[in-house]
Amino acid sequence: MRLFQGGVAGALALLAIGLAGGAQAQGAASYPNKKITIVVGFTAGGFADTLARFVGQKLSEKFGQPVVIENRGGAGGNTAASAIAKADPDGYTLLVITTALAINATLYEKLDYSADQLVPIAMPGSSAETFSVPPDRPGTLKAFLDWAKNREITFATAGVGTGSHLAAEHFYRNLAKIKASHVPFRGGSLAMQAALGGQVDALTASLGAHTHIKAGKLHGLAVAGSKRSAVLPDVPTFAELGYPGFEAASWVGFFAPARTDPAIVEKLNKAITEIITDKANEERLSGVMGYTLTVRSVAESQQFLKDEIAKWGQWVKNVGISVK
Repeated sequence: MRLFQGGVAGALALLAIGLAGGAQAQGAASYPNKKITIVVGFTAGGFADTLARFVGQKLSEKFGQPVVIENRGGAGGNTAASAIAKADPDGYTLLVITTALAINATLYEKLDYSADQLVPIAMPGSSAETFSVPPDRPGTLKAFLDWAKNREITFATAGVGTGSHLAAEHFYRNLAKIKASHVPFRGGSLAMQAALGGQVDALTASLGAHTHIKAGKLHGLAVAGSKRSAVLPDVPTFAELGYPGFEAASWVGFFAPARTDPAIVEKLNKAITEIITDKANEERLSGVMGYTLTVRSVAESQQFLKDEIAKWGQWVKNVGISVK
């Protein structure tokens, strides 16, 4: 009798597993069948938001379902990251965030979530940090640094713990060795407006400054890339100006809660890859908007995030900053 009961129990357990697996597969096959919400960790108009809206619109067209962008700025992206880490893992609430996710793992002494609670879907876009200043400040890097030697300058970024923030801190403090105070904003567009209005002495941004530099509303000092930007060919790299090895780029990543069905994550990765490799989209994103596009699988995105957490964590320690 016990053997019979055990056999029934085992059969029922196997049946339950089979049904669950079948339901999961069916769910992935029919995904998406309703609205998808993409929560961006920063305000509208910035580096992450711009790519999120572009990709979101194309996902909506591809899937035939609404894709809504919700901006939830605050705490260097932590507000949004924390919310999505704890969201239902059904594939309908996603996160778009920047390098800040990797930086925050070390920068913040306490977090109410872990990067392990998020699974990378795709890391499709990045951009080298661009240093620029308002038109009434000296218009070359050397002239600006000479001007800054006898004063304490202010520089704006899209928030505490962003790649822009850390790159600027490292350059001004460790390389240029000048006094510089960070003025964080809740998004790239707000930081940009402060620079355009002359409310700060300098701006460090991953993307967006190029349109204003081209228009003469900002002076482009240098880009922290291995080569000049395609959208700013007249702005030199830091290496060209005597700072070899100083390279810093911020990326934009799409994430889901960690327990999301892997088949759904793979489906989203495939869709995003198709979007950024479409010739017209690629030309728009890279040639006009200035993103550097990269195709990564889900597994490659996961490894990339681990590497980024280690790399930026070491930089945070070297700069010596932390947030309680």
